[in-house]
This record gives sequence, structure tokens and C-alpha cells, in this order.
Amino acid sequence: MTKTTMPTSQSQDPEELVDTIDSFCASTSTSTSTSTTRRIQFDPVDFLNHHFQTESSLLTALPTLRTTLSKRISTLDDSISSTIQKQSDCAHATLQDVTLAKQSVLSLQERIQTVQEKARISEQTVQEITKEMKRLDYAKKHLSKTITALKRLHMLLYAVRQLNYAVRICDPPDYHSAANLVGAVQLLLGHFRGYMESVEKMRMLNEDVENMRMELKEGIVFVFRVAAFGSVKALEMTDGSGVSGGVGIAGVGVDNDNANDKSKQWSEKIMIPLPPSCLKDACHVMEALGQTKQREFMDLFCRDHLEPYVQLFHPMNNTSASTGSSSSSSGGGGASQMTSPIVKPSLKMVVATGEEKEDVSCANPNPASLDQVERRYGWYRRMLRELDEVFPNVFPRHWNMEYYMTCAFLRTSRKHLLLLFSEKEGGGVGDKAVLLRDRDCENVTVLLKALQKTILFEKEMTAWLQRECGAQFQDSGGSGGGGGSGGVEDAPREREDETKRNGGLGGMPQETIGIQSQDGTLWKSSSGSGSREAVDNRMESSNPQTTIEDDAPPVVFLPPLIGMASSAFENFMGPYIALEEQNMEDQLKEAASDSTVDTRGELPVLISSTNLFLYIKNSITRCTTLTKRKTLFSLYRAFQRILKKYSKVLLSKYPSALSGPAAAIGGLGISGLTAGGSSSSGIKDIYRIPKGDETLICHVIDTCEYCTETVEALQDLIIDKIDEKFKSKIDMSAEEEAFHDVTAKGIRVLVSGLVHRTDQAFKGMYNINWSALDVVGEESAYVRAMHTEVQPFVLEVKSILPSSYFRNFCDQFAMFFTTAFFNTITRQKRISESGTQQLLLDVYNLKTLLLRLPVLDKSDPSSPGKSPKAQVGSSIAPAVYTKMVTKQFQHIETLLKLVGTPSNLLLDVFKVQWHEGTASDLQTVMTLKGMKRNDQAAMLEKFGVDPIVAMKSTANINDNLQSLQDRSSDVAAKVNNDLIQMREKVERFRGAFR
Repeated sequence: MTKTTMPTSQSQDPEELVDTIDSFCASTSTSTSTSTTRRIQFDPVDFLNHHFQTESSLLTALPTLRTTLSKRISTLDDSISSTIQKQSDCAHATLQDVTLAKQSVLSLQERIQTVQEKARISEQTVQEITKEMKRLDYAKKHLSKTITALKRLHMLLYAVRQLNYAVRICDPPDYHSAANLVGAVQLLLGHFRGYMESVEKMRMLNEDVENMRMELKEGIVFVFRVAAFGSVKALEMTDGSGVSGGVGIAGVGVDNDNANDKSKQWSEKIMIPLPPSCLKDACHVMEALGQTKQREFMDLFCRDHLEPYVQLFHPMNNTSASTGSSSSSSGGGGASQMTSPIVKPSLKMVVATGEEKEDVSCANPNPASLDQVERRYGWYRRMLRELDEVFPNVFPRHWNMEYYMTCAFLRTSRKHLLLLFSEKEGGGVGDKAVLLRDRDCENVTVLLKALQKTILFEKEMTAWLQRECGAQFQDSGGSGGGGGSGGVEDAPREREDETKRNGGLGGMPQETIGIQSQDGTLWKSSSGSGSREAVDNRMESSNPQTTIEDDAPPVVFLPPLIGMASSAFENFMGPYIALEEQNMEDQLKEAASDSTVDTRGELPVLISSTNLFLYIKNSITRCTTLTKRKTLFSLYRAFQRILKKYSKVLLSKYPSALSGPAAAIGGLGISGLTAGGSSSSGIKDIYRIPKGDETLICHVIDTCEYCTETVEALQDLIIDKIDEKFKSKIDMSAEEEAFHDVTAKGIRVLVSGLVHRTDQAFKGMYNINWSALDVVGEESAYVRAMHTEVQPFVLEVKSILPSSYFRNFCDQFAMFFTTAFFNTITRQKRISESGTQQLLLDVYNLKTLLLRLPVLDKSDPSSPGKSPKAQVGSSIAPAVYTKMVTKQFQHIETLLKLVGTPSNLLLDVFKVQWHEGTASDLQTVMTLKGMKRNDQAAMLEKFGVDPIVAMKSTANINDNLQSLQDRSSDVAAKVNNDLIQMREKVERFRGAFR
């Protein structure tokens, strides 16, 4: 049981204690209602113990508390009794009120039922009154529908009779009337679709209409074939023995008996070509038959007129294929013999112009070869002229018949070109396989000429369609002008797929054509009278004699022609890319030995770089006039390879790194020169730059800077020119990095070469006996030698290099030079106090020289005999460079000051001036001071080094110094010996040529 916790009461007033009990009871009832898991009970013992700490206080207050509780209980009893009395008095009145409410509810329910019953009776009365009225209304409605149906039926029967007369009785068929009747019949038949299965007469009428529609379509196809090819050829094509290849007139398979019956029927009715006006009405009929029939007709018309082209120019007839001459000749002759009877006489290859005559006189006169591609386009031009003569203003302009014919021609030409490029074999005469690949596929001249002729033809057809036919083409995405632009490489395959799904139109699906009127609203032609009305309006508006004013015809935006056929060349332009790359390779070979400088720009650069980028720009111009897709991307890959090779050519113009004893400065190799110094300069090799060659190195660096900027501009140019599909793949950052690497190495070569020129000065510094020097004078001779080598070199570099690269050169040289100078000092055996003072003077002189390097001017005195103060200019070196040089020389000055410090103060001064100095640094200072080993060991022990380790380290350092000096002497002697031998060989070599 949980103990009761009461608030402590400081007062012993009985009333307050009773109030505390009341408040606890109230809170207990609240907590009990909110939480059923934990119940708090009142414990009177705990309550009394909590408020009365002693028994005496409890006994004193207990009578008063008992009296107070009795009064409170009496009060509560009175209140409860009064409340119960009031409740008993009100119980009878409450029962009466409830009984009265129930009676009121029952009365209301009875009234509602009465109202509902009266409403039902009223509704029945109204229905009886209006029953006859509804019956009359239904009768009127059915009668109206019946009258309307009878009128429509009468109109349908009349229209069918008129259509039957126009199609089957009139000779030739009255296409003008049929065009209007076809749409009306279709519209009227739509009202009786629900009766076709249940009413026999309606089904027979519908079948008769469908037969007339089929006869109209077949008849129109036949009359167009008669007009184009003659009645005999049209009958052959109808029988399936001609170019249709066993396919019926509409392109649907039919049996031979039916085909023969149809041919006889049409041969009896139509044996002479109809006039253009009748053919124009036939086009209106074909349009009224619906879009599907219209597409089938247009597709069949294109195939009929392009069949001679397929037979004459198919790659199977190409005698220039890569097979044997006998096989090819027999195959070509067989094809000619087979196709000659069915080729139209008007479409034979006739030499009509001087240009075509020149084509015929080529090395290979066969029209199917790649070098005779112009003859294909000449054939099509003549075919268009003949179509214009046979069908003048026959086809509605919004059909764009010339456009779809051109699309079919270009698509067929593309298939032929792909076969000429492929390795496929075709069946020849006698079942001999004939390789279809043309022999000139690898001939760049023939390849580019064929591609150029193809693109020019596509552009010519585009301009002709816009000028003569009013065609408007879709925007190609801003990449027009190239043979493969605007996503046309994959377009032919997509068009062929759409052709199969949509049933023709020369490979161009009707659904992909957006039709927009001048007010911006979209419009689509549909079968029936609506399309016929649009056609009439369009034809009447184009007729100059008509006076009927109508809305402007809709504008049809057609897919572009450019790239339909020329895209076949995209995957086979390897010879062209190889030729361009070979030409650039030849330029690289010349650049390897050519150091001519072009000074026309901001920076003097090698003329080979300007020539190379000029060729690249011209190559891009040549390529973009032909294609902007895969070929341009392949050319971009060739540019990448050439630019990387050119960076290697520039890299080869640097001198080779020295090796062996020659790779030393002042007797120290590269490891000794950079030991203990910063590696930020990145110098890993020693280079020797002959007098004047620093100019060539600077020109190479300037050339790399020019190439880096030009490569970035070249990347932007290619991204701007190339097709959208390849834009994300253009990245020439690797080529830029290659030129940056050459530039970085050039800076290192200049730094190393300049330090190498101070080799003799460093040797002179090392050979001075600093321990025996007792007089301090002006700057030493090696300092003047360094001035003589450094100043002209730096001035020449500054006059050629850009400021940023010159700043980098100064930073690296200052770092490398100060590190080499510091290590040369540490190689000394002993330096006296006077030697220390002289070195400090030399260090100040060299420090002044290095601080002036970024601001050196040719007008400054450069004579090494003059003091540095006379050479100080007014310009100030960059703060970062000044801070770095000051820090490096401060390190050297600290070393020299410590060497000149008395031995008894050395340790304290070392700790103060060289905060980061180690025990090895302290030992180096003591060695330069010439302190004995025991003294060094004691000093190291005070510095905190173990005595035994200190003795060993002093011995090792001295031994290392001695061996290093011995090896330096040996290296110097060997170098001198090698130089003497080299001079003797050079003299003997020169004497051999005298």
C-alpha cells in the first residue's frame, strides 16, 4: 500500500487541518478518475504523525480537532439531507414533464403520416391527369425520329444511286460528283450502323457502298498508272506481273481471277489517259475515302514511279564492286537484260546537259557505283520534270506529294548507299554471290565528292520545295547545314518503322506532321465531307480564277530532308578522318625540327602551333559543311590524339636531364641540393641550358599557354557546332592538362638550368677556406659570378614569359637556390668568426639580388662590379615572394649567427633564435664552429640527448662530412677528366672534317 504524502502544515489550526483533508480527498478523486492503475488512500495515522511531531502536541490539539470534525460532519449531514429532500420534491414534476414530451412526439408522428398519405394521394391524382399527355408526347417523339430516319434513308438511297451512277455507269467515272457523294454516303450510313446486322437490306446496301469505295480506289490507281505508264503497262501492273510483284492494286493480296476480272473491267472502260482536271477530281475522291486510303495511294504512287530507279541503280548492278570482273560483268549484264523490258522509255539515262555528260565520261560509267552518285540525282530531277508534265497541278498542295516522293527517293538512295558500303553479298546470275561493296569506299576523294553531291541535292530539293511547292520545314534544333544534323542519323530507321505502322506516305507518318493555321490553331484533316471541304477551299484559294474568298489554308510543318540520304555516310567516313589525321601528323613531323617563332600575337609562340590550330579550324569548317554528327565527333577524337602528340613534340624541345657526375651543382647532386629544404619547387633533375637556349624554352612555355587557351576555345567551338547528342561527350581537359604539364616542366627546366649556371660559383664558394679567413671585405668573387649568371638570364626570361609564369619561376628559383646555398654552407669543415661575417655579407648581397628578381629591368645596371645598392629599382617585389625569400635567408643568417656565437652562449642562443631546431641542427652548428667531439657530446647532453647517443652521433656526422668531402673531390676530379677527354674528342671530330 502506498503511503499517503501530505503537505506539511506549519499551523495547528483545526480548521486548516480539516481543509487539508478536504483538498486531499478532492485531489484523490481526480487522480482516481484519470488513472485506474494507481489508487491513493488516506491514512489517518500518517496524517496525524505528519502534522503533530510529538505526542504532547497531539494530545493538546486532539479535543479541538475532534470538535471541529464533528461540526464538519454535522454540516455535511445537513447538506445531504437537504439535497435529498429537494430531489424527492422535484421527482413528481419531472415525471409529468417526461410523460408530456412522449405524448407530443406521438402526436407529431401522426401528423407526419397524415401528410405523407395526402402527398401519395396527390401524386396518384397527378399521374392520372398527365398519363394521356405523356403518351402523346412519346408518340410525337417516335414519330419525329421515324420521319427523320425516313428522310435520311431516302437521302442515303438517293446518294447511293447517284454514287453508283458516277462510279459504274459514267464513262469515265464522274470523280467530281463522286468526291462529294462519298462523304455524304459515309455520313448517312453512320446513322444506320445499328441496323446492319438485323436488317438485311441495310447490310446489302452497306456492302454495295464498300464495293463502290473499293472500285473507286482501284479505278483511281489504274487511271494514274495509265496516265503515267500507258494502258499496256498499267494492265501488267494490275495483273501483278509488273512492278507490283504479285500484289493487288491497293497493295492488298488478291487472287489472280479477281485481278484479271478487274483488269478487263478497267481496260474496257479506260484505255486512254484522263485529262488533268479529272485526275484532280480523283485526288479529291481519294481524300474523301479517308486518310488510310490516301496514304496507301500516295505510297503506291511513289513505289510505282521509283521502281525503275531501283532496278537501274541497285548495287547489284554495280560493276565496280570488289568481286572479279567476270562475275561482276555477268551479274550486271543479267540485271540489265532482266530490267530492260519494264523500264519506262522516258526514264532512261539520257545525256541532256554538259554536267551529266561529264559524269558519264568518268572512269566507271556504271550508274550504281559510288563515284556516279550524281547520276542518281540527275535521274530524279528528270523524273520530277516528267511528273510535272504528266500531272500538272493534279495533286492538292497540302498533300505535299513532291515532298513525299523526294523522301521515298532519298530513303531508297540511303539503302543503296549502305549496301555499297557494306560487306554483304547478293545473289547474281547463276547463283553466284556478288559482293555489293563498292571499290571506291576507301577513296577519300570519291567519298567526299559523293557526300557533297548528296548534301547539295538534299539542300537543292529543300529549297525547290520551299520555293515552288510552298513547303515549310520543322526546325532542326539549330543544327542544320550538316548532313547528319538534327538527329537525322537515326531518323531514316525511325521513318521506316513509322511507315510500316502507318501504311505508307513515303515513309513519313501523317501523325508526326503538325498542321497549324495562320491564327495559331491546330488542324487535322479527317475522312468525310470535312476533309473534302478543306480540299475544295484549298484548291479554290490556289486557283487564280476563283472569286470565292475563304480562310487561309493550314500550314504543314514537314520534317527536314537534310540528312535522309547523307546520313548513310556517317559510319563510313574513316578514310576521311584518317586523311585529316595524317595531314596533321605531317605537320607534327615538321614541328619537331622547326623552331620558328611567330611574334604577331601577344606572346611569341612557335609558328607550328598557329599552323596546327589553323588547320584544325579549317578541318572543322570542312567537316561541318558535310556533317555535324558522328564524323565530327570522330574528327574531335583525332584532334585529341594530335594535340597530345604535339604536347610531346613541345616536350622534346627541352634539354635532356643530366645524369652521373654531371648532374651536380657545386659538387652536390640533386638529393644533396634539396636535403633539408622545401620540396615545393618540385626539382628532381638537373638540366644544362646552353647560352641562348633559354629563349627557346620560354617560347615553348608561351606556346603551351597559347595552346591551352586555344584548346579551350576549340572545345567551345566543337560543342557549338556538333549535334546535341554528342555535346555532353566533348571534353578536352586532358589535352589542356598535357600542355599544363609541359609548361610546369619548362619552369622546372629554367630553374634547374639557371642554378646549374651558378655551378662554378658554388664550387668557388665551397673551395674557399672559411676557417682561415681573417679579413672581411666586400662581396666575394662567387657572389659577383652569381650576379653575372642570374641577372641576364632572369631579364631574358622576364621579357618573354607571361607575368604569372615568371612569378612562378622566381618562386621556384628562390626556393631551390636558397636551399642549395644553405646545404653548401653545411658542407664546410669549419667556419671562423671572420668567415661568418663575410658569409653574412654575401648572404645580404644575394638576398638583395633575389628580392629584386621579380622587378628586374633591362635599364638597371647589370655589371657585377657595381654594388647592389646601385641596382635597386623603384619597383617593389610581391609581398608573398618577399616573405618567402626573407624567411629562407633568415634561416641561413640564423645558422651563420649561431656559428659566430661563443661556445658558452651557444645553447641558450640556439634555443632562442632557432625555436624548431633539433639536436642534429645543433650538432651541425657545433661542427661548423670546429668544436671537439667531447664538447659537442657535452653540449648535446645539456640539450637533452643521451650521452652515448650524443657521442655516436658526433662521430657519425664527422665521418659523414669527411667522406662527403672526399667523394666531392673525387667527383670534381672525374668531371674535369671527362671534360678534358670530351674536348679532345670534339677537336678530333672537327679535324676530321677540315
